[in-house]
Amino acid sequence: DPVIVGCLIQDYFPSGSMDVAWSKSGNSISEDNKTTITNFPPALASTGRYTMSSRLTLPANQCPAEEFVTCSVKHDSDPAKDVDVPCTRPVPEECPDQPRLTLHRPALEDLLMGSDASLTCTVKGLKKGEIPVFTWQPSTGKDAVTKEPVLDSCGNCYIVSSVLSGCAERWNNGEKFTCTVKLQSGTLSDTIFNDRDKFLLPQVHLLPPPSEELALNELVSLTCLVRGFYPEDVLVRWLHGNQELSRGNYLVWEPKKELGEGPETYAVTSVLRVPAEAWKQGDNYSCMIGHEALPMGFTQKTIDRHSGKPTQVNVTVITSEADGVCY
Repeated sequence: DPVIVGCLIQDYFPSGSMDVAWSKSGNSISEDNKTTITNFPPALASTGRYTMSSRLTLPANQCPAEEFVTCSVKHDSDPAKDVDVPCTRPVPEECPDQPRLTLHRPALEDLLMGSDASLTCTVKGLKKGEIPVFTWQPSTGKDAVTKEPVLDSCGNCYIVSSVLSGCAERWNNGEKFTCTVKLQSGTLSDTIFNDRDKFLLPQVHLLPPPSEELALNELVSLTCLVRGFYPEDVLVRWLHGNQELSRGNYLVWEPKKELGEGPETYAVTSVLRVPAEAWKQGDNYSCMIGHEALPMGFTQKTIDRHSGKPTQVNVTVITSEADGVCY
């Protein structure tokens, strides 16, 4: 039987100029009647970044169990990278001795936009057929939904989650929520709440395009740097004038913990590419930030070529009152 190996490339931008090649022991692998290479087209993720994959199919005698093939990836935005891919699938990890429970905060977008925010309680490391029983305190008046078991990355253990729909108001007021799970091996419990005493406001810096890009008269980059905030969840959106841009037009990196002593803080960077002509004629662009520490939930900075210096305003998002009703 042939051996099939894959190479997954994620979180890159823009979509073009992606080169993927395969090699073994330093020698390039070429297609023939027994060896095929399939590069699948890029797909746009909700983050505004792209994902693509490459599949190599070759005879088993050319890819013994103890050997590797190399996937080489080259993109304009990053130096070339080589990744060794084993010819055989690694042996799955054993399930942990004891299941583990984690609680997840509501999605920030739901909180800021007034949606019916949900808490998620997840148990990992369950044996096949083990059925957890979830209990939430306090109740929100809505029935918690237990999801179907999902196979864990270890390959022979399972993950089960319970989702409690509640209102954003109770979470924002700092009310504590406890998830208790009964298992064959015992009981697990954890508590989560919104500790607003630790909140830190984001600092927003909007940077104009570098002169080197302007000289090329093509696309130019606007950079939005957001730093010094806590907790780490943050929303980044871009506007052209008063029109919000689709997420495929810009790139947002994951928040990273900042270095140094003192309170725990995070930073995030976003880059918007716009036509040089639009920038030169004075079109204005805004970086809008959503974060729980902001008094209005959102703030934005606006910049254009003529003003030079970004201006900042707070933004209020008005949502349906029904979304915030407690049951």
